[in-house]
Amino acid sequence: MKKLLDEMKLSSGVTLKNRVFVSPMTIQSAFYDGGVTEDMIEYYSHRSGDAGAVVVESAFVEVNGKGFPGALGIDKDDKIIGLTKLANAIKEKGSKAFIQLYHAGRMAWPAYNGGAEPIAPSPVAALRPNAPTPREMTEEQIENMIKLFADGARRAIKAGFDGVEIHGANTFIVQQFFSPHSNRREDKWGGSRDNRAKFPLEVLRAIKQVVVEENVKQFAIGYRFSPEELEIPGIRFEDTMFLLNKLAEEGLDYVHFSMGVYTRSSIVDTDNPEELITQYLARRSLKLAEIPVVGVGSILQKADAEEAFKLGYDILAVGKGYLIEPKWVEAVTNGKVIPDFVDKHLREELVLPMPLWDFISYMVSDAEVEKQKHEKIKKLLNTKLEFKEGTYEVQAKGHNSSLPMQVTFSRERIEKIEVDNSGESEGLSEQVFTRLPKQIIEGQTLNVDAISGASSSSKGLVNGVAEAVKLAGADPEVLLVRPKPAIKWVKDVVEEETDVVVIGGGAAGIAAALRADELGLKVTLIEKQAFIGGAISISGGNQVVIGSKLQKQLGVTDDTPELMFEDFMKNGNNKNIPELLNLLAHNVGPTTDWLTDYVGVEYDLEGGLHVLAEYRKDRELAYNHGGHGFAGAAREKVANSNVKLLLQTKAKELLQDEEGNVVGLIAREETGRKHIIHAKSVILTTGGYGNNKQLLSKELGKVLFYGTKSSNGEGLMMATKEGVDAATRMMEYGKIYPNGIEVSNGYAKSTIGGNIAVLRENGLLVNKSGKRVVNERASNHDILDVLMKEQDQTLYILLDQEHFEIFRREVAEGGISSQDIDRWLESNGERTPHFYHAESLEKLAELASMPEMSLKETVAKYNSFVRDGEDKDFHREARFLKKEVGEGPYYLVEQKPRFATTMGGLVVNDTLEVVNKKGNVINGLYAAGEVVGGVMGTDSPSGANNAWALTSGKLAAESIEKKYVK
Repeated sequence: MKKLLDEMKLSSGVTLKNRVFVSPMTIQSAFYDGGVTEDMIEYYSHRSGDAGAVVVESAFVEVNGKGFPGALGIDKDDKIIGLTKLANAIKEKGSKAFIQLYHAGRMAWPAYNGGAEPIAPSPVAALRPNAPTPREMTEEQIENMIKLFADGARRAIKAGFDGVEIHGANTFIVQQFFSPHSNRREDKWGGSRDNRAKFPLEVLRAIKQVVVEENVKQFAIGYRFSPEELEIPGIRFEDTMFLLNKLAEEGLDYVHFSMGVYTRSSIVDTDNPEELITQYLARRSLKLAEIPVVGVGSILQKADAEEAFKLGYDILAVGKGYLIEPKWVEAVTNGKVIPDFVDKHLREELVLPMPLWDFISYMVSDAEVEKQKHEKIKKLLNTKLEFKEGTYEVQAKGHNSSLPMQVTFSRERIEKIEVDNSGESEGLSEQVFTRLPKQIIEGQTLNVDAISGASSSSKGLVNGVAEAVKLAGADPEVLLVRPKPAIKWVKDVVEEETDVVVIGGGAAGIAAALRADELGLKVTLIEKQAFIGGAISISGGNQVVIGSKLQKQLGVTDDTPELMFEDFMKNGNNKNIPELLNLLAHNVGPTTDWLTDYVGVEYDLEGGLHVLAEYRKDRELAYNHGGHGFAGAAREKVANSNVKLLLQTKAKELLQDEEGNVVGLIAREETGRKHIIHAKSVILTTGGYGNNKQLLSKELGKVLFYGTKSSNGEGLMMATKEGVDAATRMMEYGKIYPNGIEVSNGYAKSTIGGNIAVLRENGLLVNKSGKRVVNERASNHDILDVLMKEQDQTLYILLDQEHFEIFRREVAEGGISSQDIDRWLESNGERTPHFYHAESLEKLAELASMPEMSLKETVAKYNSFVRDGEDKDFHREARFLKKEVGEGPYYLVEQKPRFATTMGGLVVNDTLEVVNKKGNVINGLYAAGEVVGGVMGTDSPSGANNAWALTSGKLAAESIEKKYVK
């Protein structure tokens, strides 16, 4: 009879003091680059010594292979120091230290990997909502991936780990190669079951070779597997046994089930109640029978362990038990009953890092619930829909409003989706109403990708169709789980020539392409998304117009570039690059006139020039209909130009000649078609890098991001790649605003529209002590200075009922819906974003953990200032002291720092040519817009970024034309 405390010697010679593993569990607590943190060391150390081995969570073997935030890395040698500390912390307590090796493959979503496209055996999206379609790996990439796993094992050895576990489970890349769902290849790596087994076998062989090369006497190698897949086609248990028997021939120290419950039966053949472990024992080869099998899932009490041993498991991996009781073996052998849930007051005592704590509800979820969920998905996938024929009218939520939509059904299909978007301003969302209906109808599925930059409108359209499905008498959940069609990977190569290729279709790229075309140059504009417009499309749509005919027409005739220069230098803390700032100040006026006269951009003359604290002269003007109004005019002009536009095409690599001059680029369409574009000049207008943690400073990485998810810095990475060696500067700075709410981990939405509306009359900014700390009508710059010094970098805007309703209405333009607010109010501050509400100020303070009398006294004092017409504390102007804080209910809304625009970037000269690290011009390479570093210094004033993007884009094209003339 097997017992918990039995000593075990594995085939490699590694000896375990008992039959228990601390199960590998994702704690999401590594540094942004995958480095080991003190939190990780403390977490694992606290759970070491009790179990025979601690299996450290999955460590990515390649930088773009992360499957979740806060992932641990084993991808570079610089990680070895931290990994050594981690391994030593485990071993010093008396447990063996193992570590999992993985790559997420198609589960490496771009948001976790700096925007990088996921890769996989085949271009087949996972059956997850909004899962991206991966890029098919080449044979060279496959061979390299095997080497990456081997390199990971080598680093584990150098760090002092006692073993590695190949992560062949949880739909990551090793499993993807074996799965007939994710592997549709027809070469030696796919097709037959033998071929699909080749990758995991080669990974094992490569790791075993590393062990030989490193001359390690005792080093364990395990293999974790998911026994089945729900997908059709998918891995079935007989397939898994085929693979495990093959792996056993190569030699393993253990194999490790990945399941939610150790007694699980088939999730595919649900009529068969026999546990999978029993089926495993019956089907294993003689060789596999020599290898210990690890059981996992719902092993919490001693009785569970005893039952698992009886079923045939040799080793038990305990996960939830070690979250709740860090000395689990000791506890259960002494007869302790382990509670089912973690006590919410014991986080610090249990040494549970905050990212894991936030995730804990998933980590302790009921296995029966998970089983029911899988059963439901299977049932839905096998459901045949039948609709009541006809056309149904519903609403699709657009960027600005709800739009009428008609969905027509035949008995078995969605036949037509028509959206009346005439009331919708031109912008990103127009793509939603053309592309998505086509995808839904072609695939007969609602499992479609949101249009990047228009996710809320995409969701609105899908929800509208789902509502129509209900009206037609069918269940929309069936369509939501249906798989996306596999994209056929095109291997064509297109070779072409042009004068100028512009990379990036935002404001700078549009200006560069249109000006170059106007000057008679042959132009190709490449954009990775399905539309052009970029960040300006979703901006408020304001622009500095100094020196333009419009500024003079609106009455300002005494503004000068010199005044603008001084204002910008002050705002940027005198860190601006003078020659670039002068370039902007002297050229933005002619650029504005060109946009008006040539491009057809319309400005909001009725609204007039804006009065702003940052400027001594009024020099900012809005576009008609905001940023999407600009984008609509620009798209129309591009469509009527000679510019060749390649959408959904991603630039991959700059081409250089033997002398290092840039002579074009390589790009790839979403379908895989490769473009080799030879050009006399390349203009990088790829925007910022705010959504790429790998490029952010640690300080900026802590600030909430609210920009476009496409801001991944690809242009920077191409230009700074070895061989091109472009120089960068001021990469640590970003344009930070003081009015964000944290809508998801690390991401914000802006409340600025609501703030401006309510602060005209009342509304207070208070800190966690319930005290006012700043003039609420000061500049963003001044408020931010105060906010950054506050506890947790958080303030709260305090509102009465009347002004909260104004706030609710005005924040809608920033993408915060009334439904969002209702949901946040319901949680009443229990989770972020914190929206507290109560009938009295005392109760409100109690909810927000503020001193009760402090908040009440702050409001009373402010109200006295309103009555007297003078703010004696912070000198808020009398015109903004219009109303006392009135009757409740009262509200507190969090205010956290947020950023979208990055201030750093490439070094360029005054003709926008990119400069290398030696200070020399890189011939043929230009840059414009946010990808250029330094023009704004540490902070950009209102309307400046759009002005710089458009002006620098236009000037870059003119610089190229001048070279040709010479």
